[in-house]
Amino acid sequence: MKPLNTDARARLSFPTEQHACSYSTSGSEHDSLSYLVHAFFENEYEVGKSTSPPTSGDDSDSDESTDRANQAAEEIRKLLKPRKKRDPFHQQLYSDVEEAAEVLAPLKANRSSFNRAIMTRLREKGYDSGLCKARWEGSKGLAPGNYEYIDVAQMLADGKKERFIVDVYFMAESEVAGPSDEYRTVLSALPEVMLVRQEEMKRVLRILADEAKRSLKSRGLSVPPWRKRPFLMAKWLGPYRRTTNPVSVSVQMAAGSDVKHRAVGFPVLQFPATIRMIGDEML
Repeated sequence: MKPLNTDARARLSFPTEQHACSYSTSGSEHDSLSYLVHAFFENEYEVGKSTSPPTSGDDSDSDESTDRANQAAEEIRKLLKPRKKRDPFHQQLYSDVEEAAEVLAPLKANRSSFNRAIMTRLREKGYDSGLCKARWEGSKGLAPGNYEYIDVAQMLADGKKERFIVDVYFMAESEVAGPSDEYRTVLSALPEVMLVRQEEMKRVLRILADEAKRSLKSRGLSVPPWRKRPFLMAKWLGPYRRTTNPVSVSVQMAAGSDVKHRAVGFPVLQFPATIRMIGDEML
């Protein structure tokens, strides 16, 4: 593969606003041009190799390591703050997401139900919220995988949309085996509920990937594929399908089957308690 020129690198640095905000309520795909995606992740892989932190020498001084970790944590905090001192949309959205996560906490063990319930609750409050399902194939330096999170689009004064990523599992997804004290410091900067603009998310992921690598290397552990930068980028910034349906397709199909069974005398299909709870909470 030929090296990407400057323009190509700029276009592939993360999904453009036009792509990221061309939403659909039917679960349509976003940023699905495979050759662009593979070029993006391969570029990330090469950048990651060239800028990977040293594992000895410079990191041997504990004071320097502590200072670096403190700086990384502070940078994350700044990235997660509203851009303006008075940003009512950002502040209100965080409050509403936090409230939804608390009210719907009994569903947290079931990620899909929990995410969908929070997304639906946000839509009821008037937000353009969706459930995003990312899935990607493996390529050079990238292990295959899938992930699910929530997003919210804000309509700006110029008619464009700005995308916020919401993830109530982000902190758990950022943990590593036997974390160093420095990595614990970095993790302490993460809120219980992650709410971040798409542009800032890329910088947060870069910091976490680099610091996780340092932590694992300091323990003599290898870096697993799911902790490497390309994998993190794929989870939250790669191609995804977006839906705004309050109930999953599988549940809709089961409900349709229930109606058919009752019509011909079959017993009524009993839904799981979690599904009924979603209905009670949402309707």
